Formats: sequence, C-alpha cells, structure tokens
Amino acid sequence: MSADPETAHAYRGIVARAAVRSTNDKGGSQTATVEVHRHVERSDVEVLGIAGVSSRPAPGGEAIVLAVGADQGDLVALPLQAPGNRMGGLAEGEVAMHNLKGDRVHVKADGSIEATSRKRVKSKVKDATVEVLDDRIIVKLGSAANAPRIVVRPDYVKLRKGDHWLVVKDDGIFCSVAPVVGPDPEPGV
Repeated sequence: MSADPETAHAYRGIVARAAVRSTNDKGGSQTATVEVHRHVERSDVEVLGIAGVSSRPAPGGEAIVLAVGADQGDLVALPLQAPGNRMGGLAEGEVAMHNLKGDRVHVKADGSIEATSRKRVKSKVKDATVEVLDDRIIVKLGSAANAPRIVVRPDYVKLRKGDHWLVVKDDGIFCSVAPVVGPDPEPGV
C-alpha cells in the first residue's frame, strides 16, 4: 500500500538537511536563511541553541531543520554546524569552542584548560584581569589608578603599586625609591 503524494511530501518535509545561506544574531534569538530543498529558501528560521553556548557560523554551514507540527511555515533549526571547520582529535569527555581562524578554548579530559588566540587572551575575575598579548602580559588588580599592576615585556618586567614602581631589565633593577630589605610577606608563593 502506498501513501498518497501529499502525505509523502508532508512526511518528507518534517525533517530536512539544509544549507545555511546567512544568519542574523540580533534580537532575542538567532535566525537563519536556509535552503531546505533545491531552490527552496526559508528565511527567519529560528536556530535552537544549547543553554549557555552561543555561536554564529559563517555562511556555508549546515543545519537540520524541523517543521514543528509538520507545518512548513513553522520551521526551527537545530544548532548550526560548519563541516570542515570542526576541531577534531578530541579525547572522550573533552569540549572545545573555536572559530574559523583557529582561536580556541579547549577543556581537556584531565581538567586543564588551554586557550589559544592570534590576538589576545583576557581573563577577568571581578576587577582583577590578566591579559596575554603577543608582545606583553598585563596583570591588574583593581580598576583604580593606584591599583597594583604588572607588565611583562621582552625587554623588561615592571611592577607598580600606587606611586611606587620596580623595573627589572637585563642591565639592572630600577625603582622609584631605594629598596628596603624586609621579611617575605607571603613565603609560600
């Protein structure tokens, strides 16, 4: 017994693999324009996401599109993917976030986290920041003008607290005031 063509077409349209033509990430939810069948485009298709994870692939990705209640006018897309841009080689239990250029955050199975960037990696806890760039590392503890700062560059290391500073270079140690020898305030570090 064969189903009538209309019923067969309705079933075939419930789940489809679609080519992503563009995405829109403005507003409360991300939407996409997708080609669900040859020369059949649908726009404003809501992209379902995973709580706490946001991404926006470049055009050319793929999506699985679902017709809610078999209604082709009510399409949603599962999270989008970009074949060929996937970061492979993950061990079981590992998670990675990455972009097209290779910048990534990789949470490894042993609990370590590796962040790789072409420009900058910035970690922030309240007002404390550590910023790693290709030519320097900047550590700030607080946002006030006199808050502690450390800068590490290839030719020097500078430590600053308020009006006082200390610079270590290959040719010596320079500071704003004469150093005073005293007890180590934190011997375990």
